[in-house]
Amino acid sequence: GVSHVLTLALQELSLLCKRDVNGVGMLYDLLRSRWLQALLKIYECLQHYLGKRPAPVTLQARALSREVVELLREAPQSGDIKELRRLLRSPHALLSAHDTVAQKDFEPTLPPLPDNIPENEEAMRIVCLVKNNQPL
Repeated sequence: GVSHVLTLALQELSLLCKRDVNGVGMLYDLLRSRWLQALLKIYECLQHYLGKRPAPVTLQARALSREVVELLREAPQSGDIKELRRLLRSPHALLSAHDTVAQKDFEPTLPPLPDNIPENEEAMRIVCLVKNNQPL
């Protein structure tokens, strides 16, 4: 992974440090810094996590949801219980939010950029308004 590549780079740089190549000592110190090492460990952990796909805990979520609604009907009625029953009776928004998070689908799919963009512009900002995954 990244740590292995960094170790190899440090070995090469240590050889160059012995030859007193200009700027190599500073680069070597940077690559050996504790904060960079910690940052690379975090990066590797995130890369490992991103490769995993969440699996459903149960395949009977609908039946389980109905059972919980029935059990909540018999429970003492507090504001939290009423809200939970309401969410479980019409779970479409809740399940949609769950699926969005599970699929890591946080951004809408935008239309492709137009072909006739002038290339001689120094800076250009393209703004696209999106509502409910539909470009406006």
